[in-house]
Parts: sequence; structure tokens; C-alpha cells
Amino acid sequence: MGGRALALTRVPPAQRVYRLLVRLLTLPLLAWLWWRGRQESAYRERLGERLGLIDPEPASTDGILIQAASVGEVQAIRPLMESLAAHWPPHAITVSTQTPTGAATLREHWGQRIQHLYAPIDTPGACARFLDRLQPRLLVLVERELWPELLLQCRARDIPVVLINARLSQRSALGYQRWRALMQPVWQQLRLVCAADGPTMDRLQQLGVPGERLVHTGNLKFDLPDTAATDAPPAWPQNGPVIVAGSTHEAEEAQLLDAWPRFVLRHPGALLILVPRHPQRFDAVSQDLLQRGIGHARRSRGEEPDNDRRVWLGDTMGELARWYRLASVCFIGGSLQPIGGHNALEAMAEGRPVLFGPHTHNFESLYQQVLEVDAGQQVHSAAELFDVLDRWLGDPDKLMARGQRGRAFVESQRGATARTLASWDTHLPDLLSQAPAPVARVHLPGQSLWMAPDRLPSISPDDFDPARHQTRSIATGSGRAQALRLHLHGTEAVLRHYRRGGLVARFNPDRYWGRRVASSRAMAEFSLLRWMVARGLPVPRPLAARRAGGAWRYRADILVEWLPNTRNLAQVLDERPASAAEWAAIGRSIRRMHDEQVCHTDLNCHNLLLDSHESAWIVDFDKCSRRAGTEWKQGNLERLLRSLRKEAVRRPGFHWQEAAWKDLIKAYSAPA
Repeated sequence: MGGRALALTRVPPAQRVYRLLVRLLTLPLLAWLWWRGRQESAYRERLGERLGLIDPEPASTDGILIQAASVGEVQAIRPLMESLAAHWPPHAITVSTQTPTGAATLREHWGQRIQHLYAPIDTPGACARFLDRLQPRLLVLVERELWPELLLQCRARDIPVVLINARLSQRSALGYQRWRALMQPVWQQLRLVCAADGPTMDRLQQLGVPGERLVHTGNLKFDLPDTAATDAPPAWPQNGPVIVAGSTHEAEEAQLLDAWPRFVLRHPGALLILVPRHPQRFDAVSQDLLQRGIGHARRSRGEEPDNDRRVWLGDTMGELARWYRLASVCFIGGSLQPIGGHNALEAMAEGRPVLFGPHTHNFESLYQQVLEVDAGQQVHSAAELFDVLDRWLGDPDKLMARGQRGRAFVESQRGATARTLASWDTHLPDLLSQAPAPVARVHLPGQSLWMAPDRLPSISPDDFDPARHQTRSIATGSGRAQALRLHLHGTEAVLRHYRRGGLVARFNPDRYWGRRVASSRAMAEFSLLRWMVARGLPVPRPLAARRAGGAWRYRADILVEWLPNTRNLAQVLDERPASAAEWAAIGRSIRRMHDEQVCHTDLNCHNLLLDSHESAWIVDFDKCSRRAGTEWKQGNLERLLRSLRKEAVRRPGFHWQEAAWKDLIKAYSAPA
């Protein structure tokens, strides 16, 4: 499952040029990640994932993949994920990030409940491996994670793509227009775009996103959880204003520290809390403070400011809201330098007035609203910043009013999470209706076991041993797989051991080549059945699968639920003719399977079942997969017809009439 593209996707010339450029940059990028790991070791971890060499949890396949770049995006989706997890199982949610800090933020909030993977480098091979191994049913991009090759591979696999909390500045829109030949297919591909603001909606529609797929849901960051103060009162002397400079960059820190001594002369009790944007710079900022002779405390060491240390270095992760809560006034970094500015919402949600520089194109709509409600002010230098602070501190009532207006503005904008999920219900009505079942995996020496924990209490190698059970053979054909009916932990099940056919079986009856557990015969069929059950297709539920053997050669078994009151079509035709209603039920079941692009490579009268209610079921999906195109569908039907004709010759009294085929084809061809 997942190894083939499901849509025939032409690669345009612009995409070919892009592929060449990214391939040329792949080795330098990996080298840069390794070099970056000198200061932050996490950058050297799991480098294989950057090339798509992932080993996802089997429970995460057929789930939701959320692609978030780093800390800001992970924080933004936090309220969305909490709402989503209320009716969607966390085991089926995967979050991919570009940075280790994004991964650390995810772990801080969710622990191991949500699977984390590093996003692949945007090459054809890396993206194809990543998607084929994870097999998501939906890709959710956060803010602007638009990678052309990843999206092309999603088009090829018919994976719907949603863009949430979309933000697009005028500068970025102009950049996309310059790459029109590369990006135009992307705009048409997006199934739904949830825009954070009105200007973004207009720009995306001008770029080519169909208007009916655009929804103004608002900014998810307005919905960040309430951070009401729970900290103990600070133990350090607090006899002056507290200025928090959050998410700062190197040149900004230099400006702030140049101007800070003059401000302290005017306000001796003032405290500056400096929170650099990038954790790998914490030590460098501390060294710069030492060289300037500025006494400072470091949060990471458990130090607190005192009369001799009036700068506090916030060199820890995930505490920005706490720092803003302690502030009298907040400066939002990334804005004094042409970086584009960072998010002011956390400070405003704490009821703190904000100062920011002129470079705010990353959040231009937000900062315009800050000015409109008079919750902050723009400055052009650190010297001007401290001059404005002097004026603000002279009127405490106005200072508090600015903070209150900011908090009221944030409160008025809440609800983006609910609007986003409501838009999913409207535009993706069936995609999230049925979540995939949980999967547990057990690793034993020389064996890997998967099981459905909602169906079985446990699984062991003995459960796959026919000698341990009272079994009854139910195989009626000449196929390779021998099916045994048995009772397992109170559940009626069918056990199949995978066997080879043809001449190979004479010297190798049941050994297969392959290294990856997930792509072995049993696990691949288990995954496909689980995928089909989630879509309501007429197939048995998978119970457990086993791969036993060495790294490269293995044997395989699968356990599926017994379908009660069923007999296969060959058994029915041995006794009586099938009714027109039964032939129609078979035709409809095959059509439903084909509509989901599932190719049954061995469709015959032994793996079609009829129950007592004239419903038809399909079993035995060894070597089956989802496939592109339609030409193979006629081949599936012809194989079934050949099997019926073959059994009519081999079995005396077999109740097969060619006229019955018309009833099957009529039902198969009827509109869905």
C-alpha cells in the first residue's frame, strides 16, 4: 500500500529545474545541519528522516500529517490539536517540523502521544519515501509551508492538502508571482485554505486559489490557552519597571544593550529580561554581556536578578509567556532589523503594551491592528524605544490602559480554532468521518508482531501457531494461502500463512525477501485492510500480523476477523445458483473497492463471500495495493470471470451461467 502514485502527474519544466536545484543543495544542506549540530546536538539526530527514511508507528498511517516549520507554528496549532484530539485519536496525528526546537515544543505539550517526524528535504526521492511510508490521508500545512515537490508528490498520490492559519505578506506574494510556472499547480491543488486575515485571502485568490476554497477563519494564535498567572511572586527585588525583549536577534540585542546603561541611570530599579529567538545563541549573548561588563543572571542556571544583576537572560525554551507576564512593557523582536517581526499576541494576551520596530511584514495585519486599538507603538531604534518607555512610565494609568486594550483585542478575535474545524466539516465532509483503528506493535527476537488492541487483549507468537488451536480449514481454491478458522482470545478469527506458488514453491515454500517490517506481506495487507475498514469497505477487520525471520528473509502470517454467516462464492455455486440480488451485491462491492483505487490482483470466486443478508464481502488482499488509473479495473473483472469459467469446467454441478455476469456488471456500472 502506498508504493504507487494514485494520479498521473505530469512534471512541468519549472518543476524539473526546481528538482535539479534542490538536489544540488541537498549535500550542502546536510553538511550545514551537521555543522549546526556543534552548538545544538539535536540537529545531528535523525538525519535519515530528512531523506524520507522514516519508521513511523503503524497506528499513524492513514492519519493526519500536520507540517509545521518550528516553534511558532507548533504553538499556533496547539489549540487546534487539542480540539481535534477530542474526537480524533492522537495515535493518528503526526506533526513534522523543520527544527529541533519545534520538536521540543511539541514534546513539551504532548509528550509521546503525538508522533513527531522531521520533514523531508524537498527532493523527489525524500518526499516519495516519506509519503509512501507514512501514507497520510490528509496533509495540513501551517501558515506557509508550501514545498513544491512535497505537494507534487501529494498530487500524485491523491492526498488532499489543506493550508491553515495562512499568512501571506505582499512581499511573499510578489515572490510567488515570480515563480508562477512552479507554483501555479499548487494553488489549484489546495483543497481548502483557512486564512488568518483578509489581505491574505485577497492575495491567495489573486495567485490562483479558487475563491470557493478560501475561508477567513482568523489567526489560530488568538486561541492560545489562557495563561493566568500561577507563578509564585518573584523573589528578586522588584522596585522598578520590567522590560521584556522577546524573540530578539543579534543586531537588536546590540542596540538594546548599547542603550540600556543610559536608561538604568534614569531608572535604577529597572530590569531587562532578554530572550533571544534562537537557543543556539544563548551562550553567545551571555558572553557579549560579560564583555560589556553588564551583570546578568541566567535562567538556565537557576539564577535570579539582584541589585548588581539587572539583566536576566531568558535562556530556556517554552517560557516566553511567563516572561511577558512579568513585564511592564514588551518589545517584540525581529522588527528593528529587516526580519519581518515576530508575534505580539502572547504579550497582548498577558495585558502588556508592546513596542516594535518598522520591519513587521510577517505580521503586517496584526501590527496595523495594534496601532488602531492603541495597544502599542512603533519605534525605529533602541534609543527611541527607551525614550518612549520614559514617557509611558510617567503615566501608569495610560500604560495599563494600553495593555488592557491589547488583551480586549485578543479576546475579541478568539474562535479561529472552531471556525477552522467547521470549515473542515464543510469542505472535507467524509475525510475525517471515520478514524483509523489503533495498532500496537511488539518486537521480539527475530519477530515483529502487530495487533489491533481494540480487538485483542494481547498477541504472542503462539497465537500464529495452528498446533496451539483447534482449527478448521476454510480454503476451497488452489491458491497459495491456506486459511484456518480458529478462536483467539474470545474472537473468531481466520489465520493465513503466506505461501509461495509455482516452481519457486518447490524449493522455497514460504520465505520472502525484504528488510522493512512495514512493507512485509503480512504488515502490508494488515495496513491495507485497516485503511479499507476506515472507509467502510466490505472487508474483514485485521486482528494481527507477524513477520518472523532475519533482516532480509522472513515468513509471514496474518489474522483477520471471521465474517459470520458467510460462504465464498464457489461454495454457494456448488450448491445452488446465486440470485440476481447476490450478483448485484458482488458487483457493488467490487465497484466500491475500485472507486477507492484498490486493485485486487487475485480476484476470484474463492475470495468473494456472500452472507445470509445477500451482502458481498472481499477477502485475501495479499500483494494487493492502491493503484493509479483505470485500465487494471477491467483486468480485475476479467480475472474473476475466468475463475468462474474455470471452476465450471473443474467442478461437476457448478451452478454458473454466463447470463449471471450481466447482473454483476449492471450493478458494477451503476452510478455510485
